[in-house]
Amino acid sequence: MKAVLMTAVKEPFTTREIPVPQPGPGQVRIKLHATGVCGTDVHVWNGELPVPLPIVPGHEPVGVIDSVGQGVRSVTSGDRVGVSWFQAGCGRCQYCQKRQIRFCPEPRTWVTNGGGYADYMIAEAEGCTLLPAGLAWEPAAPMFCGGFSAMSAYRIARPRGGERIAVIGIGGLGHLALQVAKAMGHEVVAITNSANKVKDARDLGADEVLVVKNHVGQELQDMGGADIVLSFSPSMKQNSQVLQGLRPDGRLVTTAVSAEPIQADPVPMLFKQTSIIGSAQNDPADLIDILQLAAAGKVKPVLELYRMDEINSVIARLVEGKVRHRAVILQDT
Repeated sequence: MKAVLMTAVKEPFTTREIPVPQPGPGQVRIKLHATGVCGTDVHVWNGELPVPLPIVPGHEPVGVIDSVGQGVRSVTSGDRVGVSWFQAGCGRCQYCQKRQIRFCPEPRTWVTNGGGYADYMIAEAEGCTLLPAGLAWEPAAPMFCGGFSAMSAYRIARPRGGERIAVIGIGGLGHLALQVAKAMGHEVVAITNSANKVKDARDLGADEVLVVKNHVGQELQDMGGADIVLSFSPSMKQNSQVLQGLRPDGRLVTTAVSAEPIQADPVPMLFKQTSIIGSAQNDPADLIDILQLAAAGKVKPVLELYRMDEINSVIARLVEGKVRHRAVILQDT
């Protein structure tokens, strides 16, 4: 089969013919139709997220199960599925016992099983999620990391009806989170550093758009503040500033990776009872719900589509920040 391999940090990916894998007990083999290309792939390529080499990357895969290993009962051949980053845990730690495999110290992931930039991949059966009927491959793929993370950021903020939600960073995750918040009935403020993203944000459903001039927290406060801020920006300076724009009992959810710290003044946090929450891919129900929203057309990822042999061009565009807003590799073209 054809597969894309990462053989060295910051070196071009290479396409090779490798043997078609066979599923072991509890595993399935998937004939892939599409795989999203995520910003985390850049962290892997840069060596910021170390992985054993060589490896087949790709952690937003969707396709059809064509072979089932011993003991698998939850899915069957012919099922349309996608695969999560965390596929299974050790089964014995306290987190696995609580069905929180994302906290397992020894999880099975695409890093252990191989990723989706290939014709076929192996996955743990319990890491597969059925796709809703009618949801096409292209919008389904980015839901398995980008969409999952966006919905988890929204849910972990404990949103209540009538709350005003601000979204910082109208990019790969932010453009999905904005649509999630709008679909759930909230007033949504899009926060951007770029005036040329105003129309884009309004087209995605933003009620108001704040183009930051100097201090994002003061400027958000001046327009009434927000109960929840969902930040997908790696600028911890802005994430620190935006705390000033939170209303009483406000929550900042941060999802981006950065070497910078978030700096918080404890006095307003104390008297306004605000909080800072980290989020990644949380409850599996978040993935189910974002897939349903996508199938209903309430969340529509903005996509760039590519062939598998264009992967290095896609990575270059991601590094340069040019992708709008999610890239997807089509394996059946």
